[in-house]
This record gives sequence, C-alpha cells and structure tokens, in this order.
Amino acid sequence: MVKVILRLIIPLLTLVFGNMYSDTVAQLRVQNSQDLAVIQLENVQIEAQSIGSFFSSLALSSDIPIGLEIASSEDRRTSYAVDFKKGTLSELLNQFVTEHTEYSWEIRDGVVNVFPKKGHRVTLFQDLLKTRIGRFSVKENTSCAALVESLITTSEIRKILNVSGTKYRAPDLTGFYFPQVGRKFVLEVSNSTMKSILNRVVRLSPTAKFWVITTNSDGSLNIRLAANHEDTPKAFKQKMGNRILLY
Repeated sequence: MVKVILRLIIPLLTLVFGNMYSDTVAQLRVQNSQDLAVIQLENVQIEAQSIGSFFSSLALSSDIPIGLEIASSEDRRTSYAVDFKKGTLSELLNQFVTEHTEYSWEIRDGVVNVFPKKGHRVTLFQDLLKTRIGRFSVKENTSCAALVESLITTSEIRKILNVSGTKYRAPDLTGFYFPQVGRKFVLEVSNSTMKSILNRVVRLSPTAKFWVITTNSDGSLNIRLAANHEDTPKAFKQKMGNRILLY
C-alpha cells in the first residue's frame, strides 16, 4: 500500500516542484533583465562634447555596461548634456531619446545598447555588428586597444572591411596608462556576433564598461572601449565620470 502511494505521490511532487523551479528560474531571468532598467540614479550631471563622451561618462561613473552605435546623421559639433535629479536608468534613457529622436535603446544580455533608428543607421556598422566570429579569446592583462585590434583582425571582420573598402584606424594613445579590460579578465567564445562579444566584454569586465562603433574624421572605422583603472575607488569614478572623454 505504501509503495503504491509513493508511486502516485513522487511523480506529483516532481511535477509540482519541477514547475516551481522552472517558474523561479524564469522569474530570476526576467528580474535580471529588469534590474538594469530600474537602477536608481541621483544627481547625474554630464556635459560632453560628443554622444560617445556622454555615454562613456555615464557608463564609467555609474558602473553601467553600455554599447553605442553612432548614427549616420551624427553631428560632431553637437554637445550633449543632462541634469538628471533622480529616477531610474530607463527614465534617463527615455529622456535622452526624446531629446535626440534619431536614437533608440534596449537592454540585451544585461547591457544597455543605444543605436540609431531606421533610416539613421550606417550599413557598415550593422554588417560588422551582426557578423559571426568563429572563435575569439581574450587573455589576461589585455588592453582595450589590443582587444579591439584582435576583433578587427579576425578573418570574418577583415572580409567585411575588404569588401567595403574601409580601413580601421586605432586611436592615438598617449600617457602612462593604457586602459585594460582587467588583469585577470579572460574570455573564450565561439560562433558569436561582434556585437554580442563587445556586450559580453563590457558586462563581465571589471574595468571596461563602454564600447562605441563610429568613424574617424577621415572616414576610417573606429571601435573603442572605455575603461576605468582597476584600482580606482568607486567614489572617485562617480566624481570624475563627467570628465572622462573618448574623443
């Protein structure tokens, strides 16, 4: 009799707790995707000479991973500013795209992606970001510039650049500190798009929190990562955030 009861109860318990587990995991995934949007921000004051500088400041000072695709209509003479007293990250982003209507935003894989709306996108940027790379790895003590260089020199990305006749020109770096993605940061991915790789870097790196794809004044391709120093105190990041520039 006991065996019969157990035979009936065990499958029922498995079904119930299995569903509870699945629901819990699903809720956690939803919660994780929403966490970034509902981050509370206070007294965000940024004055930047470009949209890249604007979002790099926000990312580095607030420790928010952000990726930016520059619009074809972007005016390099435009300055960007925000005086955001208090609210969520999504409210700040909505305020930004309301003022700059050529852009939209979404949160994907735990990263804020800011990108141009239809009719404002650069075809080359779209092609590069959706290109799948067979294998890509990052070793310890890799600089931001070296990581981007590794991406650009993959056969898949080289093919796109060759077909378009576009050259990549890395930014000129000066000073004693070359931004790194983390002394112990390593990454190994396969069959991933360029965009997903960049997103994964800024989501997982302890220092690099921002990437941007744009062009230089001569029309050459420019992809950059922005990073804090690994030993920079959080309070100092917040204080200096609006002084961190990409250009």
